[in-house]
Amino acid sequence: MNAAAASLPVWPFAILAVLLAVGYRQSQTRVVRPRTVARVAAAMLALSLWGVIATFGSSAVASVGWVVGFGAAMLLGVTVLAPRGLAREGNDVRMPGSWAPLGLMMGIFMTKFGLGFATGVHAHVLEEAWFIGAVCAVLGLMSGGFAARATAVHRAVRAA
Repeated sequence: MNAAAASLPVWPFAILAVLLAVGYRQSQTRVVRPRTVARVAAAMLALSLWGVIATFGSSAVASVGWVVGFGAAMLLGVTVLAPRGLAREGNDVRMPGSWAPLGLMMGIFMTKFGLGFATGVHAHVLEEAWFIGAVCAVLGLMSGGFAARATAVHRAVRAA
């Protein structure tokens, strides 16, 4: 076994397994509470922000990149990423299954994993403003996708 493989921690793979399970669950039609959708969005937002802050600190470029990505997702995502066919059932909502949440989760996970690897090997690209802005915008965009989906669910509940 080489040294790089021996030094990989186990916890990212545990997180990956949990994300895969949650993403698979979201691919199935289910009845959910709107606050559950909001909690998933908050968790993905926290994971995204953690990736930005842990890697780049409170850099202005990182913050602006993340906010731009998040804002774009909120503006466009409410129509593009919003679940279709929502039906209110009492205080809950019947959501059709979608693979979009799994894709968003895997995007955040892979980006965060890649940033951890780049940090571990001291990649010089981590110091480039274009890279910092782009990666943070991608993380903001993906976590904004979850926020846009949660917003759509809450709107559906209010409209019904």
